[in-house]
Amino acid sequence: MAQAKTKKVKVTAGGEKHVVYKKTTKKGEGKIGNIMVNHPTKDKGQWDTIDLTEKGRAKTVKQGVAATKKWHKDNPDYKYKGKGNGKVSSMAKKRR
Repeated sequence: MAQAKTKKVKVTAGGEKHVVYKKTTKKGEGKIGNIMVNHPTKDKGQWDTIDLTEKGRAKTVKQGVAATKKWHKDNPDYKYKGKGNGKVSSMAKKRR
């Protein structure tokens, strides 16, 4: 019996793009079946993965999206420490 392909949901929360999905492989962080979210790290060039099943108690992708939005609503002033947004550094590289 073939497994149904799980969809990835793209969410904008706190001015950042996030991708919420159900983990289907053994690679990377988290266990198979857990709800995960990818979001930009402080330097905006890398992506960080958070297990929402552990941290946000999400059991479905829909609950993961809600947990992501709720976190950003509860923490509106959270600022990443480090470089500014990625656009500044990428423009500097192009001008060299």
